[in-house]
Amino acid sequence: MQHALKPINPHTPAKPVSVPSSVTPPSRPHPDSLPLPPAMAHPSISASGRPSHAALNVTPTRPRASSIPSSTTSSPGSNTAQCSGMTKTGRQCTRRIKIPRVHSHLDPDIPALYCHQHKQAMITAQTGFYVSRPGREDKFIEFIHYIPKYLQTDTQLALRVEMEKAPTSSDVSGYIYTFEIRDPKRPDVIQLKVGRAVNLNKRLDQWDKQCQSKEQIPRGWWPGTVEGDEDDTSTSLLKGNIKAGEPGPYSHRIERLVHIELADLSLHAPYLEQGWLNLDKSDASPSAASICTSRGSTSSPAKACLDCGKVHREIFAFPRPDMGKYKGREWDLIVKPVIEKWGKFVRESYA
Repeated sequence: MQHALKPINPHTPAKPVSVPSSVTPPSRPHPDSLPLPPAMAHPSISASGRPSHAALNVTPTRPRASSIPSSTTSSPGSNTAQCSGMTKTGRQCTRRIKIPRVHSHLDPDIPALYCHQHKQAMITAQTGFYVSRPGREDKFIEFIHYIPKYLQTDTQLALRVEMEKAPTSSDVSGYIYTFEIRDPKRPDVIQLKVGRAVNLNKRLDQWDKQCQSKEQIPRGWWPGTVEGDEDDTSTSLLKGNIKAGEPGPYSHRIERLVHIELADLSLHAPYLEQGWLNLDKSDASPSAASICTSRGSTSSPAKACLDCGKVHREIFAFPRPDMGKYKGREWDLIVKPVIEKWGKFVRESYA
């Protein structure tokens, strides 16, 4: 049976509606409770079968050697990234920075990047860092001995962060090899592929089978011909006749440091400027950038390989100088010394 509704008397005040005590109004989310974007991992470019991204590990397995974030937080396909610097309250800086060309070339494993405020503070904050060596006295490493000032400030800071990282047990011994990719259609550019291998001869054979449209000529490897005696003519660079010798320690670390510096050298080409070894660059050089663009350097984002469909971040294109002692000797006088330097750093500091 339905009950008739009682008419409402407009002169009768409405009774307040009671809210059950168990119901609570929704609370506004605190900024600290919002989920963070995933952090970028540090895979080796030449390693195969490893994921290019890793989820953010909230609970580290071991204490960090530094409170500075080791990588830059960025969204896939974005041209900006979050500053890696830390505020006085102990939180990561929330500023967004446009990703420079050097860092973009190394995407998705983008190096540490800092906003203008943190950049200016960090570049003068300290001259080096201590390396703790079990059973031996701590060793102080000065940045100026390894990081030239003609590199962009963003590159210099990224190298500092990579240098200071503690070695890991997963960083195996190996070789840093260099191929020249010969391309008759680009005579004013030398293309060098610099990668890492555990088995040198096997890796060279893999590249031949994987990417066959361009001729790939070995130029050297570390350790071996890169650090060999110039008078030693017994070393062969013919594929199938290469005697690799003993591998070097911490090959992942060396490859990472080499790639960051070579990306700067290939994209900004400071060696095209007179007296470049004594240059001190705090920002990108407009003159060098214009030269790179006109000479056909890889200033645009890397494209997928026509042979294998992959993007080879380990390939660097260097505009050839028109004259001077570096003409035709880009490998010997510009690229090889970078590999030698970082191989020496890792051996003397961590091995």
